[in-house]
Amino acid sequence: MQKTNTFHVTMDDDKLGIKPEVLFNLYSRIDASARGLAPADIRHELRISQNGKIKTRFEILVSDRMAPFLIKAVQQQTDTEYGMGLKSYFYKLQEQIMAQLLGPLDQTTFNIRYDGKLI
Repeated sequence: MQKTNTFHVTMDDDKLGIKPEVLFNLYSRIDASARGLAPADIRHELRISQNGKIKTRFEILVSDRMAPFLIKAVQQQTDTEYGMGLKSYFYKLQEQIMAQLLGPLDQTTFNIRYDGKLI
């Protein structure tokens, strides 16, 4: 059985000037879309919640298996948004998820093959 890693992302950007209810609705759409894209057996590996005190802060827990579906759902949401502030916000969210999914690059080993020989 493959080990599953869980990633935590916090998004807190009250500089957008967006009402917390609007952000909540956007995150609800992203959650529904990600779950709709994912296979049934991993849909439970995503949790998006709004902070009770700071209404513009959202906590995201996502497994490495579910993360690609979340990224795709965020991309779909970004494509439908027209304001540059919201686009930047969602690009930042995608960036944070991808950074955790890929991990630190300085610890990654790359093997490059050229004409069948390892370089």
